[in-house]
Amino acid sequence: MVAMTKNESSPTTDQVRILIVDDHPSTAATLARALGQLGSAAEVVSATNGREALEKVKDKGVDILITDMIMPEMTGLELIEKLRDHPGGKPSRTYLVTAYDVPGLKVTASRLKVNEVLIKPIRPERIYQIISRDMEEMKQSTQPRKKEEAEKRKFKILVADDRPDNVTLLVRYLEYEGYQPVTAQDGEETLIKAQDETPDLILLDVDMPKKNGFAVLEEVRSNENLKHIPIIILTAARLDSADVQEGLNLGADDYITKPFDRRELMARIRTKLRVKEAEDATRQRNRELSLLPEIGKELSARTDIK
Repeated sequence: MVAMTKNESSPTTDQVRILIVDDHPSTAATLARALGQLGSAAEVVSATNGREALEKVKDKGVDILITDMIMPEMTGLELIEKLRDHPGGKPSRTYLVTAYDVPGLKVTASRLKVNEVLIKPIRPERIYQIISRDMEEMKQSTQPRKKEEAEKRKFKILVADDRPDNVTLLVRYLEYEGYQPVTAQDGEETLIKAQDETPDLILLDVDMPKKNGFAVLEEVRSNENLKHIPIIILTAARLDSADVQEGLNLGADDYITKPFDRRELMARIRTKLRVKEAEDATRQRNRELSLLPEIGKELSARTDIK
């Protein structure tokens, strides 16, 4: 197994996480050394097979994947396919490395959204150029996000899930986007946190101890102070359509199936928060308008006194 680079031990929120998967330690080490030139902007981690790679991304996800094609236990294509439905989410960029330009390989790779098939031998400077370009593109795409971070920080999001790995991953995603995550591990704690923290949105797991997500949803919607909070249900893939329908009937605003895609989840969160802001503004205007008659009476009374 290839040792971690110096960047792996101290990742930061803004680092791009790069995973190299190759059963030949010398190849992986060469790629890791080349990418080590990226400095603190990247966290470079290595795995020697697909199973180890899946473990590496379980809690922290991965932004860029570079995987060998031919490996024991699991091929590179199989790994890429598994990552499409993995709790860690899909990488933003994926590269498949192979010694053989097999007919049909690029077609399959394209179907799996592989960015490029790289034929061995790969010069270290080429992989450095490719990943540097990717990181620059990713940086440019996040500029609007950085500009909006101060605005987003006012949004507090309650993550209600009894699985620590799911919570860790969701908190990482939310913090990366600039939101304030608050967590709860069971239904009763969720209701307490909802009362105490008054979040702007709740990500609600269905299968939780003490009170399940449906019971929590029903109580939130019947509470005058909480009923306007948007709720996105996090459902397991095994949940049938009747359960999803029950959640929507109880007042859920949306649902997303685990394992979820990070970009899709964040897009749904942004949409619900925009709607909430507009609805909050409308309610505030209505409250102000409802006070106008009283204000008019008070002004009239003052005029009469004079």
